[in-house]
Amino acid sequence: MKKLLVLALAVFGFGTALFAESPCSFIYKLNDEKTFEKLSYFLRVDSEQRESLQFVFNEAEKRLEKETAKGAVLGEAINKAIYFNLANAKAVLSEEQYRKFVSIINLSINNENERELLAAK
Repeated sequence: MKKLLVLALAVFGFGTALFAESPCSFIYKLNDEKTFEKLSYFLRVDSEQRESLQFVFNEAEKRLEKETAKGAVLGEAINKAIYFNLANAKAVLSEEQYRKFVSIINLSINNENERELLAAK
């Protein structure tokens, strides 16, 4: 029971920190050294998975920048980067690790959506 509570708090805390500035910062935050360290620890990745994830996150950031430079709508560019992360992370991570990763992504996105709704009031 304690492990479940600690896991829930870790997911909530990590998800909240990911969207601190803007939705776009979420993609960049995954490449932040401190955030990446925490994510790696949370997912319990090995060194090979760690390198692969770092590559995936870097590529997603590059794709986001490339799409926005071409004049794409920011929301669409962010969605493409997120889907790129999800698809490639699925190939790198185990099933359990991937479920944890998706839960963090979902929590982060939902947290930002709620923040936007509250700001609009």
